[in-house]
Amino acid sequence: MLEFASSDAVRTTGEAPGVCLLNPDTLLLSWDTPTRLWEVPRLETIDGAAISPQATLRLPLDGGGTRLLRVIRRPKDEPITILAEAGTLGRKDEITIDPDGDFEFASASTLLNGVTPAGRLSLVSTLLGMWASLFRLRLSKSYNSFLLQLVAEIVDRPKPAKAVAKLSGEKILLATALPDAFHDIEAVFIVAPSGFKRLTQLPHISKTGPRGQKLVYMIADQPSTASGAYMVVTGVRTLAIRHLPDVSTLPSLARWWQTKGKSDADLREYIIGSLARADMKSSKAAIEFQLRCPLSSQRVSGGGSLPSGEVDLAVTTARGTLIGGWYRDPVDMIASIDLLDSNGIAHPFGDGFYRYQGNVQDDGQTVPATGFVGFYQDIQSPVPILQPRSLMRLKSGNRHLMVPPAQPIDPAEARARILRAVPPQHLTSEIIENCLAPVIGDLQQKLMASAKVDRVIDIGTPHDDPDVSIIVPLYRVLGFLRAQIGAFACDDWVAKYCELVFVLDSPEQAEECEHLLRGLHVLYGIPMRLVVMTRNGGYARACNAGAENAHGHYLAMLNSDVIPHTPGWAQGMASKMGGPDEVAVVGPKLLFEDGSIQHAGMYFARNESGKWLNYHYHKGMPDQFRDANIERSVPGVTGACMMIHRDAFDAVDGFTEDYVIGDYEDSDLCLKIRKADFDIKYVPDVSLYHFERKSISTHADYMRGVAAEYNAWLHASRWADALEDLHTNGVPQNRSRKTPNGEAA
Repeated sequence: MLEFASSDAVRTTGEAPGVCLLNPDTLLLSWDTPTRLWEVPRLETIDGAAISPQATLRLPLDGGGTRLLRVIRRPKDEPITILAEAGTLGRKDEITIDPDGDFEFASASTLLNGVTPAGRLSLVSTLLGMWASLFRLRLSKSYNSFLLQLVAEIVDRPKPAKAVAKLSGEKILLATALPDAFHDIEAVFIVAPSGFKRLTQLPHISKTGPRGQKLVYMIADQPSTASGAYMVVTGVRTLAIRHLPDVSTLPSLARWWQTKGKSDADLREYIIGSLARADMKSSKAAIEFQLRCPLSSQRVSGGGSLPSGEVDLAVTTARGTLIGGWYRDPVDMIASIDLLDSNGIAHPFGDGFYRYQGNVQDDGQTVPATGFVGFYQDIQSPVPILQPRSLMRLKSGNRHLMVPPAQPIDPAEARARILRAVPPQHLTSEIIENCLAPVIGDLQQKLMASAKVDRVIDIGTPHDDPDVSIIVPLYRVLGFLRAQIGAFACDDWVAKYCELVFVLDSPEQAEECEHLLRGLHVLYGIPMRLVVMTRNGGYARACNAGAENAHGHYLAMLNSDVIPHTPGWAQGMASKMGGPDEVAVVGPKLLFEDGSIQHAGMYFARNESGKWLNYHYHKGMPDQFRDANIERSVPGVTGACMMIHRDAFDAVDGFTEDYVIGDYEDSDLCLKIRKADFDIKYVPDVSLYHFERKSISTHADYMRGVAAEYNAWLHASRWADALEDLHTNGVPQNRSRKTPNGEAA
């Protein structure tokens, strides 16, 4: 029998248990029985009440007996009397524990004495895992000291683990060898003088060495590996303990990788994936490692009747992995294209894989091929994986590795690659929804997070309290500014009651744009504000940034290629705001260069393919066409020129920013305004010239057509019911509305 406590601390009617402390508030009770215990004996108070929390562990002994361990909370005020069953002996003993008893702390050597290897594994796993959590022992210094002693007692001379590289900040890469018999690693713990913790990421088994040992890599925090620390690896019926060296200097991950000539792609992805799920420094380290140590791209080369193919698009995001490429299969030898995870396990795409027919350049010749694009949701990473690998699996059972070139790290460049992945003629709603949309959405979100206001430059003395803020997003094309600002300056109402806010969405032109605006200010004397973005974020982000830096009661959104040809346009639009129907948005007539109508309000209809698209009333008709000169409520108006009540704009959170580059944000805003029960008016008495799409035409990604298809799909999927209702029933008339500030009208 183990003896831990004095007789004054524990009184019993039968054989006294050993009682000791795991920490000042937690007791460990121990009995040794001469036979195996196959059932867990009950433990309860003398009056039959359950003891909670409590935990039990049975440890087999070398002689065939059992060491029964029970953990309970130490009584605080009054002695506690416990009724304990003596296992298979059929006897019940009463044990009284005094809260003020003089208990010793647990002794590792005493506890391990006579316990079988399987029992030691069970004990270590339980002490580091369940008991530490159940009894809140993780922050206990005394418990941690006991664990250190226990781990040191299990193995006399533990083998060392090796710290091989510094990853980032305080994270290091460890390596150790484990016997080939070590099966299925379940957990890895670091037990150090400063505390103990379980590694969140299971280790990577790299290979089996010539001596039948598995080379295992894992990532840990450097402070936890200070002098005197141990690594505890548990598996199925296996336990390994390694001594951790005190690390002073280590090579960087990239230098170690290049010096050692590493070619283990699975290990590379394990390191990247582990860093990606850690802190910000580690995430940046994952990106740097990929850029400094790229994989060699690899395609399947065929010829004649042999299959060939390559993956040229591969993007892993927090929502899944997207790949795209082509293959040739003249005699039907290819079974599937599979995606590899960080452990080198192949995953078929299933329903998220789409094919289309086309031509490719293969060995200098244009040949027919099958294009493909696939999305696999379960392989994710918060940090981009720049070279996710794929397999071409043949029906013969052979497998051929495909490695894409390093993909762009910038979300806008990665998005551009995706927009070019499928030719527009082969793009379908199913491909967009099930394949492209999740990854584009993730990249768009990252892009918006990086597209911020860099600086605000006031040119001249700003208006104190403008009625209208005219917000003009600028992207690359600055040639219309002279004409546009000249028209503003010739309009007395604009000069007196409006502020001009220009948002530069191509910050590389900041110096040129500021110089131009300052010159125009000297010429016309009209004050201006220039908002410079950190990067191109698209129309919606630019307009929202302009609104954030505007002070008018009304916001006039105006494209840079829209030119007023007569004064009074802003005053005319502002005069139509509010009224009995509480008009929150107003749109004017827009004209092409030849004087024909470009916009007389916006409506929604399906095209010949059944897709919902935006249309402009009376487009191409003469300016004086009768039906285009009737003021009326319309489903929406174009963002090329619209005026919106500031309170209504804020109430619907401005423009939605998940549309790509610049399209459908205006109709989305109008639908949000209508959903909030405000009205939208078309005002034909105000007309301006619109030199349509002069800025967006400089965006190569948009002109390929896929961005427009994606935006149309996103818009329709979000607003299908509203679009159908407006198309069938028209604009609601004569109903109670809300004022822009949210009050009932």
